[in-house]
Amino acid sequence: MISLRGISKSFKSRYVLDDLNLEIVKGESIAIQGRSGSGKTTLINIIGSVNVTFNGDYFFEGVNMKKLSSSKRASFRRKKIGFITQHFDLLEDRNVKSNISISLKEDFFNPKKRCMKIKNVLNQVGLSGYERKSIKSLSGGEKQRVAIARALIKKPAIIIADEPTGALDEETRNQILDLFKELIAKGSQFIIVTHDDDVAKICDKIYHIKKGNLKLKERE
Repeated sequence: MISLRGISKSFKSRYVLDDLNLEIVKGESIAIQGRSGSGKTTLINIIGSVNVTFNGDYFFEGVNMKKLSSSKRASFRRKKIGFITQHFDLLEDRNVKSNISISLKEDFFNPKKRCMKIKNVLNQVGLSGYERKSIKSLSGGEKQRVAIARALIKKPAIIIADEPTGALDEETRNQILDLFKELIAKGSQFIIVTHDDDVAKICDKIYHIKKGNLKLKERE
């Protein structure tokens, strides 16, 4: 599904990624761990086709992403990738429904079908009836659930989660961890960047990034 071959990326003459190779098969969720500045964010920006200024080749479902035009890469991100971030990246001045609708803005659903899709995905993340609630009124855990719903609603091929529990208290973190386990069990595929070993352990494989390359960690 995903193939990174000989990926190198430098900043100010320092290689952040150095001849990195990675293969991810369909249905396989992975975790990526490493120190701050080790290249984790750079790597997921490449996988998410946000960054294309690198050496090497990146294939997604057999397509070489470097050879796509900027408009086709944007279409790829919209259709194939769901993003979840540490700080949610929600529009605080809008309600839950409006934030989730952003992922559907270029899809042509009639209003009733759109509302039903939003209702279903909110139920999936445990937020039934939250459509009209303002983002400002939500707890951190509820905001992260909205962010997860926004990623899920377009049924992406893969979800990239960058420290998704990093801004949450322990109880809320455990709730989000349980939700991720449930989503993976139902077929969602994740790439999770995390410092949290418990979050990493829900994935099929755990990689550690150091000196610009990846090493597969042995399971305990």
